[in-house]
Amino acid sequence: METKKTSIIKTVVLTSASFAGYNIGSGFATGIEALQFFGSWEAKSAFMGIVIAFIVAMVVLCAVYITGFEQRFDDNKKVYRYFCGNRIGLVFDYYIYVSMILVTLTMMSGAGATINQYSGLPTYVGSAIMGVLCIITSLLGLDKLRKTLGSMCIFIVAFVFLCGIYVAVTSEISMVIGSANVETYVARGEILRASAFGIRDPYLSGVASAGLLISSGFAWASATGALCTNRKEAVWSGVFSSLFFYGSMAVVVYLLLVAMDHVAGKEVPMLAVIQYYLPVLSSAYSAIIILAIYSTISGRLFLIGERYGRGNKKLALAIVTGITVFAALGASFIPFSKISNFMFSICGAVGIILGIIVVVKFSLTRVR
Repeated sequence: METKKTSIIKTVVLTSASFAGYNIGSGFATGIEALQFFGSWEAKSAFMGIVIAFIVAMVVLCAVYITGFEQRFDDNKKVYRYFCGNRIGLVFDYYIYVSMILVTLTMMSGAGATINQYSGLPTYVGSAIMGVLCIITSLLGLDKLRKTLGSMCIFIVAFVFLCGIYVAVTSEISMVIGSANVETYVARGEILRASAFGIRDPYLSGVASAGLLISSGFAWASATGALCTNRKEAVWSGVFSSLFFYGSMAVVVYLLLVAMDHVAGKEVPMLAVIQYYLPVLSSAYSAIIILAIYSTISGRLFLIGERYGRGNKKLALAIVTGITVFAALGASFIPFSKISNFMFSICGAVGIILGIIVVVKFSLTRVR
């Protein structure tokens, strides 16, 4: 009995950690996601938003994990069609790849912003370097390197938690005091807030954050749900996937709120926190952000090339190169904070719609 219980715990922890690892990447490392969804509100509203996001994501992910366990889909396309029907499912299937291109554009901008904020070099330098690295990766087929860098989430989370502990112990400023001027910064446009359906509200922002997580991790949750051995494992995987992600997010939000006066107006919020509290580690954290961005972009480009290259390596390379050049050029002129704000607003809203469809479909199948 004890062995079985240990096995269930192990499966749940591994499944949940892999989900969090898949979704904790460059957006998390830069702090831009945490800032625009939560940190741009005062402390109480920010953490209420995180609680709401945790609950919404948990409910939807439980439904997806359970369905993945029961249906054991052999193709990601079938997941969307199961929940949404053939036509709408096809739309969501294509949307995922469009959103990957948008993520690529956003993260190219993030690379430029990180290098600019750390070294003072023009943003187009960082975007160009990232573009060249991604094209080389596709050209040489360095998928093993890409997968290795995918484990960057472990370093990101460890770094963030250690910084959180350090700041909590050494800082004399509370979250409430630190974020006292947040409304002024928002009014000046120095900090942007993510919206959902054109509405900016701290609690709806939490729902939108969950929507972004759901849309980005939907296929992954379904696929790993199939690895669960029983329904209980699937349910707990949904609970802890959301808990691991938003528990880590809460630490980032805490750091941003405490250091708000030093974050305002900066394109890469978490780097600004590190530069203020632990300047000796700013170069190391800049490197972590760049590697996380590289991992995020190259991973998405690999999937796009694999999907639309249809087994033709030259076609796949042409597609990846075209998207990379487009993203690098666009990222050189569009500020990271603004392109992120646009992406979060769109992807969050789409994720809310997808989440509603999933819950309705799942509930109807239970009633029957």
